[in-house]
Amino acid sequence: MTNQRLSKLLDDFKKLRVAIVGDFILDRYMIGDTERVSREAPVLVVTYRKTDHHPGGAANAAQNVTGLLAKAQAIGLVGEDPEGSILLGLLEERGVDISGILRSAEIETAVKIRVVAGELHAQRQQVVRIDRSYCIDSGSPLTRILQKRMGEAVQKSDVVLISDYGMGVVPGPVSDAAIEMGRTLGIPIVVDSRHHLLDYNGATAATPNESEVIEALNLKASGTAHLETMTEKLVAEAGLRGVIVTRGSSGMFVREPGGTRSTIGVIGSNEATDVTGAGDTVSAVTSLSLAAGATLTEAAEMATYAASVVVMKRGTATVSPEELRARLEQYPSSIASS
Repeated sequence: MTNQRLSKLLDDFKKLRVAIVGDFILDRYMIGDTERVSREAPVLVVTYRKTDHHPGGAANAAQNVTGLLAKAQAIGLVGEDPEGSILLGLLEERGVDISGILRSAEIETAVKIRVVAGELHAQRQQVVRIDRSYCIDSGSPLTRILQKRMGEAVQKSDVVLISDYGMGVVPGPVSDAAIEMGRTLGIPIVVDSRHHLLDYNGATAATPNESEVIEALNLKASGTAHLETMTEKLVAEAGLRGVIVTRGSSGMFVREPGGTRSTIGVIGSNEATDVTGAGDTVSAVTSLSLAAGATLTEAAEMATYAASVVVMKRGTATVSPEELRARLEQYPSSIASS
């Protein structure tokens, strides 16, 4: 495969529309300096400096789509609270269509609070993370409303991305209907799920990391020698057509719908600055690539190039077409078939 082929796929991204359904999260970074240890407990005292907000979860996937000049339609839940307003504002600023987002007083907007601190004039790092989440039942009236909004969005889209962070929007009736409709319309369905990989029967592909595959299949073994068996078992049990397994500094392993396997090496430096949100970038770029006509292996390679950019940035981040094209021109293909 040549990078000219990937470059042509990248050119086509701007013509595409992605429906993103799942768990929309606000990432809040509370940033400060550390100068001493508390007398009350053996913990650092952080002197607060500022707060930054970024889209997280499905919202990060959505901003990765629009960052590559494609259109993104968001379908999910936020609360009728300040955090919900902040998140919707961030998405609108990034060009995401939020007409499919349902605001409800029944939930609080999901928030991941990261305290980032360090000594003055030194590199700050994450000290602690505090999560605020919600969980809705699949029989909730909210689910029925989301299912309707999802149906309207899918009919106008070239690909569906399901982003599951375990809050109950998916899996269930919403994702089941999305998969059924996607198959009827002949458009790809991509799944990024932390804990429910086996619940998306009929999807085109999933993009789990290696530990998520091991958890889903209740296995203990890992490593390259086991990937062929693991992915064969996952595709069979989950009813997926194919799978991309992300492996951090070890790259990716791909099982195509026809059973062909490939490994993709890391692009650029393997010393990541911050891997936060890299999985969202992978799922977003995989979705765009498949919608543009890529094979699953081509989609995985494009996602590898994109992820190599975002992991060198702090926090949840995106990659621009210019950055991705520069990466394609700088580094050769690193695919090995098996």
